[in-house]
Amino acid sequence: MKINSKDLKKLVNQELKSIYIFFGEESIQLSALTDEVLFAAKNSNFDEKITYVVSKDMDWSFLDSNNENLDLFGSKKIIELKLLGTGPGNKGSKALQEYALNPDPNKLLIVYAQGLNKKNQSSAWAKALEQSGMMVVESPIPINSLPSWIQNQAKSYKVEIKQEASNLLAEKTEGNLLAATQEIIKLSLLYPDIEIGLKEMEDSISNASKYGIFDLSNAFVAGNKHKTFKIIESLKSEGVQPTLILWALTKEINNLYKVMEDRSTKNIWGPRYYLEALNKRVKQVTKGKIKQSLKEISEIDASIKGLSSKNPWQAIRDLAITF
Repeated sequence: MKINSKDLKKLVNQELKSIYIFFGEESIQLSALTDEVLFAAKNSNFDEKITYVVSKDMDWSFLDSNNENLDLFGSKKIIELKLLGTGPGNKGSKALQEYALNPDPNKLLIVYAQGLNKKNQSSAWAKALEQSGMMVVESPIPINSLPSWIQNQAKSYKVEIKQEASNLLAEKTEGNLLAATQEIIKLSLLYPDIEIGLKEMEDSISNASKYGIFDLSNAFVAGNKHKTFKIIESLKSEGVQPTLILWALTKEINNLYKVMEDRSTKNIWGPRYYLEALNKRVKQVTKGKIKQSLKEISEIDASIKGLSSKNPWQAIRDLAITF
């Protein structure tokens, strides 16, 4: 069943399906959709989450319950399948279609499809998953709708932003949802009990931190581990939430993965210096390291949401300095 993202929270709390598939361009939008399912799954005793990142040499046997040793306690697993700019291929398409015919009741499959084209959305494997579960296609936020998105996003952090203030933030962040969210989090810390008007927004933007999320991204892609660590500690001390920092690291590792798979930066948006940094960095890491890091990101994400006993800040530090 294809649904609107606005209806997801209500429907997922009414009945938890075995399969969810989310298409979108922005990781922050897809993460929000995935979170809604994860919160509901936690209340339904799904206590383990495993992430798989699709690649050309993917082994799809993890979808076959016959290949698993049955847990005496009937452990229920969340399987997160990440498609980053590429479809599952012929083998994966067949595996997903077969799985959709008879989903495992002890598994919750979440397919996170970022940057896939409309052809993939109407493919046989996507249709099969849609028929057995729920599909959401999240459109990019148009620039003229960004102020409204900012106001709605702010409400999730218990912040009320006036129209003229949201217009200013939309203008300053130029459509970058991650940067807008970072500013909203900062506002929630600076002004916890008042409605944010133009003056508060101007003061917040003008009092920018020494380091921002873009500084973190640039240092990380450049492989400057000392500066990356320093920026993480600075952002932490200023009250930036670990979720935002994890999003930034995830975005860069995803982009490196795309460059490695495509052998080009043609599908990556960014200034020339950033694309050159990606090309240089991708030669210094292996595909195995990237895939392992994406699995670590999944574990950190679980710890932030209370699904793991790991310390998220320490895990973020470890990820940043060992990548």
